[in-house]
Amino acid sequence: MGLFDFFRRLPTHDAFAQIVLQQIRQQGLAPDCRYDAEQFRLLAGGRILNLDNVYRDYCAAPRKERAQVVQKYLSIFSMSEVPSGFAEARSALMPVLRNRSQADYLRLLALREPQRPAFAQACQPLGEDAVIMLAYDTESAMAIIGQNQLDQWGVTFDTALAVAIDNLRARTQHRFLALGNGLLLGEWDDAYDSSRLLLPDLLYRACEGGEPLVMVPTRGRFLLASSNNLAAQLAMVALADQLAQQEGRHVSALMYGVQQGKIVVHQPTDAAVAQALRGFQTMLRAHCYHEQKEEWDQSNQHIGDDVFIASCMLKQPEGSERVVTLSAWTQGVDTLLPRTDIVAMVIPDQDDVAGSGSVKVLAWHDAFTIGGHLMQEVDCYPVRYRVRYFPEPQRLAAAPAWE
Repeated sequence: MGLFDFFRRLPTHDAFAQIVLQQIRQQGLAPDCRYDAEQFRLLAGGRILNLDNVYRDYCAAPRKERAQVVQKYLSIFSMSEVPSGFAEARSALMPVLRNRSQADYLRLLALREPQRPAFAQACQPLGEDAVIMLAYDTESAMAIIGQNQLDQWGVTFDTALAVAIDNLRARTQHRFLALGNGLLLGEWDDAYDSSRLLLPDLLYRACEGGEPLVMVPTRGRFLLASSNNLAAQLAMVALADQLAQQEGRHVSALMYGVQQGKIVVHQPTDAAVAQALRGFQTMLRAHCYHEQKEEWDQSNQHIGDDVFIASCMLKQPEGSERVVTLSAWTQGVDTLLPRTDIVAMVIPDQDDVAGSGSVKVLAWHDAFTIGGHLMQEVDCYPVRYRVRYFPEPQRLAAAPAWE
């Protein structure tokens, strides 16, 4: 390895954390800041900076811009307090879209760190996998607004959201980049690109012919196509998949449209578009389950809960272009089971001999038919079911094997 190869190498997680800590100390932002290597995050008082996204953006940026990337995230340590009155705060309120898994992260964080002040989330559902939240936005940083803050202000979520959407509309100009095949990409680049989904009037002004269809795969991306243009819809799904893999910070794997002035989930009627969208949703759901498993495994180590967090695996059947999700339900193992397309029903050998025992693969519907009474749904996203027991041998034998 030559000298230039050495300088092109990217830092390890621990080395990167030290780079960020050095900037914090040089600027006197948080003297008490410490590095939590296990969670790959920085802690300072009641504030947390998760380093995964910082590291991703740092590695993707040109070398000359990496210091600025870090500086952008450090604004969390210099942010002033949210005003105690709604009148003072309303002009800085903005709507933000987040994946539903963020609520699970906050809940698990409270389990690992019970000394932290409780955060009561304030949100509104958006489809199956995303929520609308509120942020207090300043030039230096953004803070998510919880229910406790709304109660202090004496306003409802709907009232604050209406103000936030008006603020977003006031700062939204017509900025779209034509990517070809009729696909448009929003070019605001201000941390609220995905939030523009909440502006139906904007969607109609930008869409040429047909009904507007939108995807917001990540926080900083807004993709727009016409319901009359199948090529644009296929290109939109393909780009959404690419952006989700490259950028992280997922928001939603759904496609949205407008119905009577309201944003609704859109189900494509074209077979090719529907198939491509299902494929993207399958991949993103598997990724969300992977992140969820890592977080739950870490929490279980802290609270001592002896439950197995089953993986969501991907499988491509021979001779098929479709990818399906697979999980394992093992007899005698207390498990949190993800909802997958197929389930491997595993009966270990009584003598604990590796490679022995039996496995029968069922479609989810059939696994639920014989074992649904044993599944306890857990309040989380993506959904999991706690299974402490195993279906009766006769019922498993009678169930049709998945092919």
